[in-house]
Amino acid sequence: MLSVVCPREALFTNVQTVARGVSGRSTRPVQNNIYLQAEGERLRLVATDLEFIGIDSFTTASVTDEGAVTVPARIFTEVIGNLGGDQVQLRADERNTLEILAAAAEYSIRGLPAEDFEMLPELADPLTFSLPQSQLAQVIEQIVFAVSADETRPNLTGALIELRPEHLEIIATDTHRLSWRKVEVATGLSEPRSVIVSARALHEIFRVLHAEADEPVQLSFSDTQVQVTVGETKIGSRLIEGQFPSYQKVIPDGFERRVQVRVDHLREACRRAVIVAREDANRIILRTAGTTMELTADSQDVGKAREEIPIELEGEDIEIAFNARYLADVLEVVKTDTVDFELSGPLNPGVVRQTGDMDYLYVLMPMQIL
Repeated sequence: MLSVVCPREALFTNVQTVARGVSGRSTRPVQNNIYLQAEGERLRLVATDLEFIGIDSFTTASVTDEGAVTVPARIFTEVIGNLGGDQVQLRADERNTLEILAAAAEYSIRGLPAEDFEMLPELADPLTFSLPQSQLAQVIEQIVFAVSADETRPNLTGALIELRPEHLEIIATDTHRLSWRKVEVATGLSEPRSVIVSARALHEIFRVLHAEADEPVQLSFSDTQVQVTVGETKIGSRLIEGQFPSYQKVIPDGFERRVQVRVDHLREACRRAVIVAREDANRIILRTAGTTMELTADSQDVGKAREEIPIELEGEDIEIAFNARYLADVLEVVKTDTVDFELSGPLNPGVVRQTGDMDYLYVLMPMQIL
């Protein structure tokens, strides 16, 4: 029914990747399994929750008998991950029992029929284009952390991708902050389109990308699904339905002050100040005074924190409060040595930009200064 021999490390890597497509909450037991199919000179592995994510990957294998079976994802992953030896033999019989042999070990796992396993549907008439792995990895990293975790507002639990003929824009917001990124790419579109991709799908796509690689990643969009192909792995996801908020209204169209600061100085100061700030809703106050900026946090239960760092200031001094964790989040993903704060007043949103980069911005809503 199925008989293959695979390199153990390669198999385990693919099993780990694919197993993340299983939610573990499906009312259909077979969907909590990994689908294994021996074909040609490859072993195909598939997992999907049928709601948000489906992961499909291939690993090189020596196939004796072609066939398919499904096995519980958690148990299969744990067994493969703890085996010794360089090679693993997999054999499935007509009772859907999978035998796993490696070195001196032999395991038998009860599975379910492959024909009962349901896949995500194929994309219908998709729009397809490519980006370098490194570029897509950076885009996701700089956007996905701002996605909302509030499941009562499903339209905010994903990132909006606005597809244009010569570029795309990716936006995420939880209403307290907003991250926006523009990417120049020829999409082949004649008319603009907008889709919302779940944060879960973006996280899984990011996991299989190599941040330093320039090999192309294929992105495909249909009316209801997105699919990303990285080498021998495909990650598919249903798009989120609903209307994304009018984010353009949140992005300030001008500013009165610009503060330039070294990322490492501000990041380290935020990390320390949040020790106190977390007892006061993560509030930190920024006060400029010419060539320096003071960061303070005050908690009645904990105490006070004060940091001072050098800056370059254009415009008048300002005092403004932000959520320290929200500020620290963007400082972890910027790729420049310095960032520019574009500020107007203490009650106006602030914009953080990578110095010299107009294709990425991060909007922070201010907090009340008590």
